[in-house]
Amino acid sequence: MSRLDGRKLLLTRSAEDSADWAETIAAEGALPIILPCITAEPSDDPNLVTSIAGSLEQIDWIVFTSRRGVDAFARLRVNPLPASVRFAAVGEATAQSCRERFGRVDLVGGADRDGGGTAAALGTALATDPSIGAGANCLLALAANAGDVLERKLTEAGASVTRIDVYRTVPAEPREQKRALSTLDCDTVIFASPTAVTGFDNQIDIDIEPQFVTIGPSTSAAVRAHHWDIAAEAKEPTLSGIIESLLETAHV
Repeated sequence: MSRLDGRKLLLTRSAEDSADWAETIAAEGALPIILPCITAEPSDDPNLVTSIAGSLEQIDWIVFTSRRGVDAFARLRVNPLPASVRFAAVGEATAQSCRERFGRVDLVGGADRDGGGTAAALGTALATDPSIGAGANCLLALAANAGDVLERKLTEAGASVTRIDVYRTVPAEPREQKRALSTLDCDTVIFASPTAVTGFDNQIDIDIEPQFVTIGPSTSAAVRAHHWDIAAEAKEPTLSGIIESLLETAHV
């Protein structure tokens, strides 16, 4: 018997990211149901290309926390990258995108047992590199609404950090007529970002009482702002953390 047998879990990330999680959830015995509540958009900042071009010659590390960041950066850069620059990626999926775009990756940090990772764990892994403490120049290619934990960890370790927001995540647009949650045949709704909470609310009429499970405090705050009860909050911001919180809630 698998750990989540019989559960019906609604995933509210982007279609691509939800598909990755669905495989793990299905392996645990649950039925994954995908409802994309966010999409990613490349930055439309007209000064972004100039900012990147002006930073490249001094950069020792380029750091990515998602595949989207890799792709968005690759599309925006205008100069050849210095041969000495090193690449860091948050997990294996992001690392693979880095290899495809730039031919290599030098550090893969923050990997959890789902193959994903966190910005905090990546920062910890990078901080052990001798170049960071020696004042390495790090360029972070991130989402506009990403947190600052990676910047803080690298700065505390002695690095000089330049952040460039190369894309942003946006909620699904409001539907003129919302869909009843009961039609999706789920018992649990999983949120991995405040943006997904907004996108969910834009699309769905809550006509049943599901369990709402969140990836962390900021997402929980977004759920509570809608006056929805939270069944569980992951202790670690990963899919593994979400699954463990589900198991605790179910007393499995």
